[in-house]
Parts: sequence; C-alpha cells; structure tokens
Amino acid sequence: MRHLAFLRIYQPLEQLPERIQPLAQDAAKRSRADIEAEAAERLNRRLRPEANSTFPNTSDPPIIRYVELKDAYGKLQQYFHVNYIARATFEATQVRRKYYDDALYTLLVPQDGLDTFEKIAELQADAGLVSRPINTFYLDLWSVPLHWHAIFGGAPETHQTNRVTEDVIDGTTVIRRLRDINSAYLRIGEIQRLLAFYGPEPYKHPYHRNMIGLLRWFRHFYQVSSQLRSVVELDYGALSKYAWPDKAGKLLEEGHDVLARIYQLDDELEMEEPETYTGLPPAMLEQAAEAMRAKYRSAQAVWKCIQRYEHAN
Repeated sequence: MRHLAFLRIYQPLEQLPERIQPLAQDAAKRSRADIEAEAAERLNRRLRPEANSTFPNTSDPPIIRYVELKDAYGKLQQYFHVNYIARATFEATQVRRKYYDDALYTLLVPQDGLDTFEKIAELQADAGLVSRPINTFYLDLWSVPLHWHAIFGGAPETHQTNRVTEDVIDGTTVIRRLRDINSAYLRIGEIQRLLAFYGPEPYKHPYHRNMIGLLRWFRHFYQVSSQLRSVVELDYGALSKYAWPDKAGKLLEEGHDVLARIYQLDDELEMEEPETYTGLPPAMLEQAAEAMRAKYRSAQAVWKCIQRYEHAN
C-alpha cells in the first residue's frame, strides 16, 4: 500500500463543503510531512497483526492535504484536497484485487466490509461530502499510468505552475509534481490533437483513449480565466525511489516532439501551397506514428522493470 501513486485535484477553500472548511483551515497550520505521517500511521495501525480489521474507522476525520501557490497577481493562495477515508478505501480495494488470489483477497477484504464501505462512500456523496460522479483523485498500485506523466511535460510557460517538490516521509524521499489545471488541460489537449492527426491508431490506441479521458476529467475543473482555480498533483509516494528522475515521461516527450515536428512541417507546406497541397507522404506519416508507438512501448518497459520489485515482495 505504501507504493500507491496518486493523481489529485486541489481546489480553493470556498469550493469545499462548508462543514469541511474548518478542518481544511486547521490542516493548513500543519506541515505536509506531519499530515503524511498521520496518514501513514493510520494505515500502519490497520495493518498490524493485532488489528481487528484492515478497514479504517469510519469515525476518523478525512485526511486533508494542501498546497500554497502564487496566483497571477503574485498573491499566495491555498488549495486543498480532501481524502475521504471510506471512498479511498473502496477505490484502493479495487486496485489491489488483481494482486491476490481469491482465497487471500477474501481473507484481507471480506465482502461484507467492502459492501459497508461502498454504502458509506455513497452516503458521503449523497451528503455532498464526496463529488459524484466526479472524482478528485485517482490511484494506482506499483505503477504511474503513462498518461499521468504526460500532464507535466512540455516547455515551461510564463505565469503558469509546473514544479517538482521533495519531502521526506518516515525516512522515505517522496517526489510530487504540481501543475495548475489550466496549463495541464491545454497540454493534454495539445497531445490529444497530435495523436488524433499523426499518432498510432488514432482514437483506438490506449494512450490516446486515456488522453481523452483526462481531458474529460480536467474539464470539470478548468476555468477560462487568469485566476488559478485548481491544481493537479502527481504524488509518487514510495515509488519515488524508482520513478524519479522521470525516465518514462522523457521517453513519451520524445515521441510527442516527433509528432509536433510533423505537425509543424505539415502546416508550413499547406500554407505554401494551400490549393494544391495533398498532405505529407503516407510513409512519412507512418514513420512518425511508429516513432510514437516505439517511445510508448519503451515507457511501458520502464514501468514493467519497476513492477518487478512488487512481484519480488
């Protein structure tokens, strides 16, 4: 469980439910390391041999994380992510399912407990405590999905946030990446268009389909204004040891750059002969698509090597 990676959306205080806002303000008085230490301790308590259940106590308050960023006017603003325990537990059990045989999974995750937490998660959604059907986080075990890496690529942009932070949690160095949602939305939209025109198997390849899914998710938080309204965070967790520096992301960026150059060449030739231009040669287009496909496979191979540590455990 310590090797879970998270993709979280942080929002301003006023966008949280009123009953949660005082808890968020209290969380902002604590360090991120202390917040993560509390989250880890809660998990450790549930995983001890003498624990009665691996499920968290439903009376526990949510874990609330926050980040501080400057807005377009240089003023420091706070953004919050609320981790509702029941919803996170329900999501995590689904992720873990494929890693256990039926007998062990039934022992670790009894069906009645899973049903209870699904109901609690739904009740929290009914009460407006958890967004539905819009999640504010995704998670994966012993993996960072490749389309998550793509969020943080591209050239640095003026007045936009795209930074890396480093923290030490329980002796483990943890890397996190932050990007404002508007910048992330535009970046993923650019990649999606390149894949649609020049990528391998447009709209069918899993990388392209995942980009479309990210765009749909970001659209719920994107704002057409200069005011920063949401922030996306990729938290590598304990995977930081294996995933940083971001080799998989660099491979994907190399593939994106090939498609961008083909796009630029296509656009320039069309402008020179708008009436007679018939498009780039099919062989050139196929070569660009194959380059992207090869970089994607190489990025997959990076994570397959990392996942061998999970299988060793």
